[in-house]
Amino acid sequence: MSSDSQLINSKKTEWIADAILVIASALTVFPFLWIVWTALKPEELAFRPGATDFTPTLESFQLMFGRDPALLYLGNTFVVAGATTIIALVLGGGAAYAMARFDIGGDRLKVAFLFPIMVPPIAFSLSMFLAFDRIGILNSRITIVLAYMTFAIPFAVWFLTSFFEEFPEELEEAAMVDGDTRIEALLYTVIPNLKPAFFATGILIFIYSWNNFVFPFLLTTEGDLRTMPVLVSTYVTSSDLLVSHMSAAIIITVAPVLILAYFLSKYLVAGISAESGID
Repeated sequence: MSSDSQLINSKKTEWIADAILVIASALTVFPFLWIVWTALKPEELAFRPGATDFTPTLESFQLMFGRDPALLYLGNTFVVAGATTIIALVLGGGAAYAMARFDIGGDRLKVAFLFPIMVPPIAFSLSMFLAFDRIGILNSRITIVLAYMTFAIPFAVWFLTSFFEEFPEELEEAAMVDGDTRIEALLYTVIPNLKPAFFATGILIFIYSWNNFVFPFLLTTEGDLRTMPVLVSTYVTSSDLLVSHMSAAIIITVAPVLILAYFLSKYLVAGISAESGID
């Protein structure tokens, strides 16, 4: 009898867990589906949430790629997000390795790298604007990449340090006994075994850089240099709000990140859940 009651309780628990997951998934997906629904409406009906008497149209997408510089903004977003990710992994990975292997700075330095991660980007914007304007690099893609580094490098250092600390130093020493230099041991022994951690770090940095609005908006004034999140904001003016166009821009902004996360999700999960990082 007790076994039957345990089985019933187990099934109830599974049903409750499944119901919670379904509700959470619906709450997560519904806003995006609503945006898609709105983007397919004619602009004059976009303010009517319950409007169903219309023929779905791609007018907003056509205007965005025809009249508005969506492709240029997409290109800018990809360039600055990709450059930020690569530079952060190289510099942050090197710093994390040095902190893990040579105990540079100790735990205090590792905790210090959390500060720029937790501070809102707007807190750095004014000082960055004045500094970049003074040295003459305002209004360039380099400006945006440098601004992103205030988050990307500290995050890479903080995230990767623990993986380097857990990686057995004996494997590096064995590689160096076989004739490798420390750099060669790092490149050919350590990093290949920490690929999930590097993939996870790179994905998170790329998503942050892709979605960031504050730095491209405040540190650039030329439209040719701005990114997709800034394009979304241009559909809000003092006299009008182009809901359908904004919804289309949101879809185009979010879609590449969703596709990237879908195909690289196994690396993200493996990197976050990895313990030793050894294949």
